[in-house]
Amino acid sequence: MNLKLLLLLLCLVATPGWSILPLPYPLTPISEELEAPDRSTRDPKSIEGYLRLHQGSKAREMELPSFESQPGALGYDESTFKAAGSLKNRIDFWKKIYAEYTRSNVVIHDTKYPWIIYEVVDVSEIQNNDSLSERRKRRLIHRFIKPFKKKVKEKLLFLHTHRDDPLNIPVDLFPIFKAFGEVTEKHKFLMATQRIRSQSGQREAIVQGFFYGGRYFSKMMEIFERKRLPKEITRLPLVESAFDIRARSKVGASGVWQFMPSTGKRYLRIDRLVDERNDPLSATWAASDLLQKNYEVLGSWPLAITAYNHGRAGMQRAKRSLNTDDLATIIDRYQSRTFGFASSNFYACFLAILDVEREYRKYFGKLMVDSPIEYEEFLIGDHVQFDEMADVCGVDREELAMLNLALTDRVLTGKYPVPPGYRLKVPPGKSERCQSGYINVTKMDTNSNRSISSK
Repeated sequence: MNLKLLLLLLCLVATPGWSILPLPYPLTPISEELEAPDRSTRDPKSIEGYLRLHQGSKAREMELPSFESQPGALGYDESTFKAAGSLKNRIDFWKKIYAEYTRSNVVIHDTKYPWIIYEVVDVSEIQNNDSLSERRKRRLIHRFIKPFKKKVKEKLLFLHTHRDDPLNIPVDLFPIFKAFGEVTEKHKFLMATQRIRSQSGQREAIVQGFFYGGRYFSKMMEIFERKRLPKEITRLPLVESAFDIRARSKVGASGVWQFMPSTGKRYLRIDRLVDERNDPLSATWAASDLLQKNYEVLGSWPLAITAYNHGRAGMQRAKRSLNTDDLATIIDRYQSRTFGFASSNFYACFLAILDVEREYRKYFGKLMVDSPIEYEEFLIGDHVQFDEMADVCGVDREELAMLNLALTDRVLTGKYPVPPGYRLKVPPGKSERCQSGYINVTKMDTNSNRSISSK
């Protein structure tokens, strides 16, 4: 038998979950949305830096949350967040991105069928160069992978030309030819040349996200339970920001829930002194209100969660356009300039995160998370300097800043004071000391400092 024909037949009968790279390998993202934060004492860059700063912090091994009993949750039963078969390939792709590929891996893949992976490029030489800024690394990686994308395009064009003559397809192109075996669109290889995308792995970012999430998840789940929302949705910040408490996007979104200013102002205080989007718990209350409204309007959690990314009105249009509530159908058939890659993959990313958490020992082994956040609150009555409050409360300045993520850098650096009415979070047992010391704190004369107005 002709050798090429034999190899082709072997490819066609192989298991359908083929990908070019043998797995597992770890990974991190080139976040096309999030800007790399600068180093600062307020936001330690790594888990190790955080632990050095907070030597009293008691990291612990992660325990699986209990999601089973949620009798009052809206639209919830045991099958609510079980993956539909039509989304399985998409979910599996994101599980690889979150749990197997590292920041040193850039995955070149198809946008419409993201599980079709053309190549995984090693960019460790750039990522491991500590002399480069994160912004510079992203630019260099973008430049570095261009030739790889070009080569993929050339392969797809060749397959388009020889699509009806598989015996003349080179052996090294058989895997791509086979990967498109179930794709039925006309001129599929030619169309795919316009859908070549790169995605960096996020393994390290997700590991760190679970660490920081350990501080907040228990209280976040309490908030969702009080709002009668499924507690699984508290994992959405791992999709939005990898639970990076420093997350700021190029388009203005901020915090672990990535609220845009226009949306955030409906629920939160956002001004030059206080930005509650950056407080994970305040933002969780806001997210619960938004998601509850999404569900009430759209009637299903796949649509309501997708609307968190695409917008409620956008999902209403998609639903009306196709006269369906089925998200898989909308992903496959809905045509809109704004319903792009991020929107069509958002729910699959969420389900992938839930699977990764359930199987974390398989992917990460022993996974450490921070201990749950505990604090007391002290009501600020007058404009006072942040550093002075740290002194009188007897709290390390950096620790106080980590508890009060809603305060802007203008306040933390002393350019502006902590505003009256702000509820300062302090470690347990410190509120009485704050109260007694507050009497002697220098109060700023608001009449002579009108420029500090938070309006």
